[in-house]
Amino acid sequence: MTVLVRFLQSGAFHAGEFLSIDLSRITRLQVSHQRNTCELVAHTPENLQPGIPYIIARRDHEYLLREILQDFQRLKTETRDIIYEITETEARQVSR
Repeated sequence: MTVLVRFLQSGAFHAGEFLSIDLSRITRLQVSHQRNTCELVAHTPENLQPGIPYIIARRDHEYLLREILQDFQRLKTETRDIIYEITETEARQVSR
């Protein structure tokens, strides 16, 4: 069973590129509050720059990120291969 979290990268060099991370390899998820937005931040051992986590989702409202966190909790018990895709506007489960 593999749950891949597929998200759009941010930043100057990788903007618009998708990256996939195995959900079981994410060691910590946290919601970070910015001035006008909230970010869902993932810490993994595979981070290219240690100490700088991946920003896997950015939304205007925190409750939208909480819904993604609830989906992650539900997906941890799945017994089949799943891709969970997060774009700028939506988060959805994609069948493999």
